[in-house]
Amino acid sequence: MNIDEKIRKELESDAAKIDDILAHEPGIFGLLGNAFKGSLGRWMIIVGIFTFVLTVVMFWSGYQFFFVEGTQMHKMHWAVVFLFSTMLQIALKMWTFMEMNRQSVLRESKRVELVVEKLVAKLEQPSKQ
Repeated sequence: MNIDEKIRKELESDAAKIDDILAHEPGIFGLLGNAFKGSLGRWMIIVGIFTFVLTVVMFWSGYQFFFVEGTQMHKMHWAVVFLFSTMLQIALKMWTFMEMNRQSVLRESKRVELVVEKLVAKLEQPSKQ
């Protein structure tokens, strides 16, 4: 067995391990639930409510702009409200996804910390004997 075959075998076994780990990862709803349980859970609730309110405002102002008769200035008002509420909603959703990502990275770093701790304990064990 040459070195290329050894490397290929190791990469295949690592890929299988990674696939197994990824199969047990939570989906988007699991990540969202974890974000609500995290340290910024109350903020997530506030942001969720505010995002819902902005969604209602966005749809209402879009309806007003496209379907209700009015002056040009009146339509411009609804267009500005629509664009502003859309931009705010995008910003809040980005914050939500960044919080979900932060929770995920924090969980992974804790996993790595535990693995390093186990390895250190395993390396220290034979030296004590």
